[in-house]
Amino acid sequence: MKRSAFLLIALVLASVGFAQTPAGDSGTASVDNLFADFLHYSVLGRFQLADAHARELLDHPDLDPVALLKLSEQHERSMDTLLILIRNSSIADSATAVLTKIYEGEQSQRKDADRVRINIDKLGGPPQMEYNATQRLIDSGEYATPWMVQTLRDPEKKALWPRVIRALPAIGKPAVNPLVEAASVQDESLRQTLIFALGELGYAQAVPYLQALATNEDVSPESQAAAATAIERIEQRGGYRLRASAADGFVALAEQFYDAHGSVKPDARLNDANVWYWNATNQFVDAVAVPRRIFGSVMAMRCCERALSLEPNHPDAIALWLAANIRREAALGMNVESDDASEQGDSDPTRPQDFPRARYFTSTAGARYAHMALQRAVADGDAQVALGAIAGLRDVAGASSLIGSDDHQQAIAEALKFPDAVVRIRAALALADALPRSGFRGSELVVPVLANALLQTGRSNILVIAADQGALNRLTNDLRDADTNVIGAATLAEGLERARRELESLSGILLISAGEPARQITAIRERYEIASTPIVLLTTQDQEGFLDEILKGDTGVAAVDAGADRDLLMGRLAEVAERLGRTPLTADRAKKMALEAAAALHRIAADGRTSFDPITAERALTATLDAANEVLRVSVVDVLALLPSASAQRAIARVALDTDQPESFRIPALGALAQSARRHGNELESDQVDVLMDAAMNESNMRLRTAASHALGALNLPAPKTRQTILRFHRG
Repeated sequence: MKRSAFLLIALVLASVGFAQTPAGDSGTASVDNLFADFLHYSVLGRFQLADAHARELLDHPDLDPVALLKLSEQHERSMDTLLILIRNSSIADSATAVLTKIYEGEQSQRKDADRVRINIDKLGGPPQMEYNATQRLIDSGEYATPWMVQTLRDPEKKALWPRVIRALPAIGKPAVNPLVEAASVQDESLRQTLIFALGELGYAQAVPYLQALATNEDVSPESQAAAATAIERIEQRGGYRLRASAADGFVALAEQFYDAHGSVKPDARLNDANVWYWNATNQFVDAVAVPRRIFGSVMAMRCCERALSLEPNHPDAIALWLAANIRREAALGMNVESDDASEQGDSDPTRPQDFPRARYFTSTAGARYAHMALQRAVADGDAQVALGAIAGLRDVAGASSLIGSDDHQQAIAEALKFPDAVVRIRAALALADALPRSGFRGSELVVPVLANALLQTGRSNILVIAADQGALNRLTNDLRDADTNVIGAATLAEGLERARRELESLSGILLISAGEPARQITAIRERYEIASTPIVLLTTQDQEGFLDEILKGDTGVAAVDAGADRDLLMGRLAEVAERLGRTPLTADRAKKMALEAAAALHRIAADGRTSFDPITAERALTATLDAANEVLRVSVVDVLALLPSASAQRAIARVALDTDQPESFRIPALGALAQSARRHGNELESDQVDVLMDAAMNESNMRLRTAASHALGALNLPAPKTRQTILRFHRG
């Protein structure tokens, strides 16, 4: 049975109980009718009509998320239908937008303070009312917790206190984050009540906060004892001991937030997540909503700050804070390599307006901690954190602090094999800046990485693998344009070899496989230089179930129908690249990095004492002489002039003597030829010498003639050759 048939059956089953409302007239339909129509036409498989109703619904001026939530509750199994549409239909985007709006309504209802306070008051009613109120407070989750704490501070509601104390643990995990902050309350009796609630909740993430209280001499002995008892209670429930110091406990918790561990992960359905703060002025717990994508980083930073307040020199806390801050900045859409204070990203309301850039903190912390942040990034394959850490290292690290025998100092060399090309290049540039005098593990990779940087153009480079020649031809022709290079091959081995020879990097791989895609993907992932390359599998319907495990196990792989057009294929590659955290390599960025690489190679060649051998970059340098960027070409001839190589000198002469080249390039190229000759003697072929002599004697452009004469003189030719230039002007 085909996938479309499965989808239709699933939708029909999910639609049981729908009120099949006739389609509303465009422009006059109510929110109720539009929602019903959207579901109705989805069930019928008429996705174009369903999509039109969804868009009209989302644009409706009267759309209220809470009202839409109530509508979804009235339409039986509507949520199941939306989830099926998101997973399996062509209108997944519209279905996702409708579902998101429903979640917004749910969230708005959960955080309604009046509703929460009414339900707290109802805790004082008979058992059934208390039960119902507790259930509604559980629904409100973290938003109920501050008001429950507030109730426990209100003497006029003392009769409710036993009921509130009983209900607090029922809130579950959502209560933990606001409760640990509320434990800063000045009222010692209330503090002990909150500590008791944390113990009853039983979540290990509360333990560092409890450990801090148990050893805090500024709180009462009773609160210290209560905290110790709560820790024991949590240990009993968890079945394991949690006896690290409070500082170490906070760092361990920070690691969980940083890694988005399931136990501390925010609700994936919502765009925002709450960071809770204790407001000492009004003795209340305030929520600050942040974009979900930065929640883990912000919380990791807060936990590290707690650790440092207890143990100021905790190295792991410092390094993790730096990494989390870089990751936070990247998630806000900012350039983590920049220290430009004026750059604006998305808002983070947990930071003050004048909060410095991440690079400021990484540089200020010093080389050791920047290394440790880089070490983490390399282990995680996190390109953005790696780039931020390397930027900090380039600010402050010399050869002695950049390279050494300490474990953390190996990260910069390991970054030379990072799956992201930009990270590899940045690491090589940092090492080239240091000009180390002795070799180290990985030092042989520095110059080849810089050489590769010279060849970067910012164009997309796509590899297509298809055994069927017709499919291969169609895809390569459809995908190739002014901004995209495409090469194709029948087998993966052949394609990867062509890519190695012909492309400076790979932006994506399209794979049509009738064989073993899992094996082919593994072969790609095992090669560090292409390990993070986005892969899109072009599939047929009979392969869908077969590919499910592959798609679940590798976020760098996506699947599309074999007949997908160019826009869909390129869009899917871009989606996968974003999931992988690939650093976008635009033409402008490629140009800047190529110039930096040329300058670095010049420093290496001019130094002459560093452990790096610039001669290994000669092939790339020579290839770059034909690049479009004249500034880069001038930089490259200057590097070639320093290489003790006959082929390098001849390559300079080839372009310097080419009359099709512009004067603005030929003059510096002739100057580079003169420098090469002064340093290494004459290595030109005889015909090149003849062309140079002709230019020195007969070139009508005196600027070019003068430059050619300097190059000719630097060759230190024998007398017969020199005599020709003198006699050229003899008048008898």
